[in-house]
Amino acid sequence: MSDFHAQVEVADEATMQLFREKLYAFIFPNVPSTEEEAATFEQAAKYQYEHEATRARQTQDLPEGVKEFSIGDFAMTFEKGYSDGRLTKKTICPAAYGLLLRHGLLYRGVEGRR
Repeated sequence: MSDFHAQVEVADEATMQLFREKLYAFIFPNVPSTEEEAATFEQAAKYQYEHEATRARQTQDLPEGVKEFSIGDFAMTFEKGYSDGRLTKKTICPAAYGLLLRHGLLYRGVEGRR
């Protein structure tokens, strides 16, 4: 998966809250509990917003729900889950995933993160 982030407009607070909620679901049951984790989580939410805005820009001319199309010999089909809005290991921004992983926010061990 490409991790190129185009220049996108700054998200408003309501939009960023939606991205935070998506990341909370992705890292569940973990919750940022220190200032460092909270800052990491915010940066990951920003990366995810930029990542999805870039992907949306790249496919903005396609009608919603397009599974495949062809023009002459050219054909394209999107992978399952590519644009359904859920975060998975395939759809999360690699930079956001790296931040969350490195700071322990993806660890789901029984004994806790620390």
